Amino acid sequence: IDHLGYSHRAAAPKSRLQAAITRSAEILGLPEDWRLAIVPASDTGAFEMALWSMLGQRGVDVFVWESFSNDWANDIQNELKLDDLNIHKADYGDLPDLSLAKPDRDTVFVFNGTTSGVRVPNMDWIAKDREGIVFCDATSAAFAMELDYEKLDVVTWSWQKVLGGEGGFGMLALSPRAVARLESYQAPRPLPKIFRLIKKGKIDEAVFKGATINTPSMLAVEDLHSALDWANFIGGLPALIKRCDENFNTLDKWVKESAWIAWLPEDSTIRSTTSMCLKITAEEFTRLSVEEQ
Repeated sequence: IDHLGYSHRAAAPKSRLQAAITRSAEILGLPEDWRLAIVPASDTGAFEMALWSMLGQRGVDVFVWESFSNDWANDIQNELKLDDLNIHKADYGDLPDLSLAKPDRDTVFVFNGTTSGVRVPNMDWIAKDREGIVFCDATSAAFAMELDYEKLDVVTWSWQKVLGGEGGFGMLALSPRAVARLESYQAPRPLPKIFRLIKKGKIDEAVFKGATINTPSMLAVEDLHSALDWANFIGGLPALIKRCDENFNTLDKWVKESAWIAWLPEDSTIRSTTSMCLKITAEEFTRLSVEEQ
């Protein structure tokens, strides 16, 4: 790690950035024709970059059931000011009706509700022959859950969630369909420099080869490599998913054996294995409080 004091534009640091992209893609099983980049501002920056650059060509369906998906809906409605917008919303602990996703419209959702303990049970509700683009915020799902890339077009995550790395860095994965949208559609809004993925009408390939838009911490990059080393050492993606499932099962066993607590999501098929949310059952909590007095 002698290159830590060098500019991230120098050959050795840039090769480490490229390697972080390549290794992440390999562990996640990202299709070979997808592109992956390191971008500023964590998962938020990655997802906002995609929304601001690509939305507006057709109608949008947004599915909301926790705070981050609610942020995306608010931004699309109040900042991008899209007219043809459907917001399908559910309370914490539930999912909205996913069957309302239309194949001729763009779809925006979070794979795993970081603040609600709810994840989508499968991707059956997304059409393979869709015309729209599917935007998936996978920040607490990537490296912990299976992602069906055939049903997705934009996938984002951050280093600090499942891998436990440093905050502030996001990953943006784009399918060929997403790249085609970027190259064929110019969003009717100003884009700040850190959101620009197009150069002279074509995707800026350098961004996907380690030439980051802004200056990353090379120490944080090495921390990511350490996390990827560990992931490979324990067995790659299957082992990471198994580890999360086992942690979930341990907590689930305790919940089942405890009379005073329950899962926030009542439907067992949508419970998250990484952002597990519980609730104190009111009647039992009241009884315990009386006994303590």
